[in-house]
Amino acid sequence: MKLHDAATLDLPELLHELVARTAAQMHQVMFGDEMSVAQAEEQLLELSREMAREAFSIGLSERFGKQEGPRRLCDCGGDQRFLGYRARNVMTLLGQVRYTRAYYRCSACRAVHYAGDDEIGAGQCGCSIPAQEAISMVSCELPFKCARNLLVRLTGLDVSWSLARIVTEEHGARLEQEALAEREALFDGTLELLRESAPKRLYVTMDGLKMQFTDDWHETKIGAVYEARPGKDGIDEPFATTYVCGAWEGPEEFGKRLYQEAARRGVERAAEVVALGDGAPWIWNLASEHFAGAVQILDWYHAVERLHVVGRAVYGEGTAKARKFAEANKGRLWEGRVNSVLRSLRALRPPTGEGREAVRQAIGYFGTNRGRMDYPSYRARGYQVGSGVVEAACKTVAKARCKRSGMRWSKAGAQSVLNLRCLRLSGRWDAHWKPLKAAA
Repeated sequence: MKLHDAATLDLPELLHELVARTAAQMHQVMFGDEMSVAQAEEQLLELSREMAREAFSIGLSERFGKQEGPRRLCDCGGDQRFLGYRARNVMTLLGQVRYTRAYYRCSACRAVHYAGDDEIGAGQCGCSIPAQEAISMVSCELPFKCARNLLVRLTGLDVSWSLARIVTEEHGARLEQEALAEREALFDGTLELLRESAPKRLYVTMDGLKMQFTDDWHETKIGAVYEARPGKDGIDEPFATTYVCGAWEGPEEFGKRLYQEAARRGVERAAEVVALGDGAPWIWNLASEHFAGAVQILDWYHAVERLHVVGRAVYGEGTAKARKFAEANKGRLWEGRVNSVLRSLRALRPPTGEGREAVRQAIGYFGTNRGRMDYPSYRARGYQVGSGVVEAACKTVAKARCKRSGMRWSKAGAQSVLNLRCLRLSGRWDAHWKPLKAAA
């Protein structure tokens, strides 16, 4: 039966024949003696895919590829003439599907049109939207070559690793463009992101890690926004965490990116906002600029580590005096006695230049962050005092995918992959893909 010449009523009969033929083949596989159970399972899967590919090919050709008439209007104002049918291969979750569609060409401007190509949504990459989703999901988790091997082994979706990279980066770039347009509207006052329900307490935390780009190492900034509920000990436990990343991005742009995410989470209506950080000046500058009135808390573990750094620099690595100094001041810090910690630091008389520099930096660190270390008050109010959420995000969001051995990134490529990782880890994957699949 030649496609496009068949009456619609013939198609069910054609599909019935296809299903019957496949059922006979499956019966032979199941009850023959040639295959083991495992081999039969794989063969049945392949037979079902073959049947689905053939059915899908027929459906695409008949539903979208038919001639729309002898002529159609061209964008240039001229006429595009029907010149026959041409075939196209599309990679789908079922494997490669070949369908035929009507071909038109304009005699004036030579522009061409293929019926159905826009509806199918395969674009230049030649992959269906569900296939693009699978490629992007696996490729934002694994290096592109590993992703390609995994896809072909588990799904039969056979694309080159370079195409996997192109598809992934295109969707990551699309996310970036959409976020940028929203961010610009948010900051020029033409858009207001107000969540209906107001969070009782919203945490905002940020950090950075070095990544290797094509020219050198640069800092990628990571932000996390989350709500919390009291744990058994009365201290907040995080839930509903969402993430943003700025690859090789300065504090000013990243601050806007992080505020945008916090606005989506209801920061403007939150009863209370808490900003957590490790003490880097850019963190507190952004917190003050975008989250005015937030409770600022210096990460407890970074503060304690600074005491151990001083102890080692002044008294020597692994010495009893170094441990005693750090532990004594850790207790003072836990009690909120920051002035006592500063007096203890100023009383030190390091014999080496290294020790004197460590003490000098610690005095500046504790002095600058004095107002962010009221740990007894924070505990009484149930605040988290550790930035473990964003520390973990640096590893799970960025390092796990982008800091593997030998990796070097373009800025755009890293941002695209990180956008997809943030989308998935923030629980928003379907928000991007469902509309695309509904439209194709």
